Amino acid sequence: MTNEETVTNEKVQTTNPTNTIEVVKKVVLSRRILRTLARQKRALKLKTDSGFAKVYFEAKSKRSAEKKSAYRKKKKGKK
Repeated sequence: MTNEETVTNEKVQTTNPTNTIEVVKKVVLSRRILRTLARQKRALKLKTDSGFAKVYFEAKSKRSAEKKSAYRKKKKGKK
């Protein structure tokens, strides 16, 4: 990661003759970078937390089975 991609909270002070204004400047991460970070975090959690991995893959399998069932139901009356 470069410095542009890391999240920073820099406080910039602007002094006017009447008052002082604090502006918080944040570097916004792109969707692509956020998704990459999420994938890395999930992969690490799947390796280290066996309970999470078990639930994760059971749910993934369940969603797949439901999709197949819905597809079969949809195609059943087409002939």
